[in-house]
Formats: sequence, structure tokens, C-alpha cells
Amino acid sequence: MSDWYLHLNWDDEAHQNFYQHYRKADRQEQELALLHQAELLSKHLDNTTLKAAESLLILWMSQHFNQGNAAQVYELMQAICSRIGDHDRAKDFKEKLDKINASLKR
Repeated sequence: MSDWYLHLNWDDEAHQNFYQHYRKADRQEQELALLHQAELLSKHLDNTTLKAAESLLILWMSQHFNQGNAAQVYELMQAICSRIGDHDRAKDFKEKLDKINASLKR
């Protein structure tokens, strides 16, 4: 695992470092980087950092979506949206997560 996607905090330097490496990485590492970095940032209480985590996950959904990691992403998005006070979106992601979990039980 590379350290370029293990920033515990998100500032201009971390942002630049992340995207500089992201552009050079292969698709598999890009996906892994988005998920790991977003997960680390999602633990913060600071809205700016939470918005950064949300942006990383939105990029994952638009560029790397796959069913294998969708539950993890929806769970993170639900937590992030709840923390930033966007309870409608948090509810939407919980419903998506519930659908995935229900389909796995069949």
C-alpha cells in the first residue's frame, strides 16, 4: 500500500499530492486509493475534511463503480452525509445499502 493515499488530514498539500499520484496510477490502484483515503477522512468531524471524503467517493462512483465495493462506499457516504447534516442523502444511501444487503441474503 502506498503512502500517497494515507493522509490523515486533508489540506492543499495532501490534496495536490493525492491527485498528482492518482493521475499516474493504474485503475486498480486509483480505486483502492479513493476508497482508503475517503475512509480515513470520513472519521473526521470537520466539515471541510468530510466534504473532501465525499468528493473522493463521488469520484469513485463516477469512475470506478462496481458492486463489490458499493456497500462499503454507500456505508461511508451514509456516515459522511449524517455528520455534515445532510440527513436526506444519508437516508438515500442507507436505502441503497439496505437493498444491497437484502440482495445478498437471497
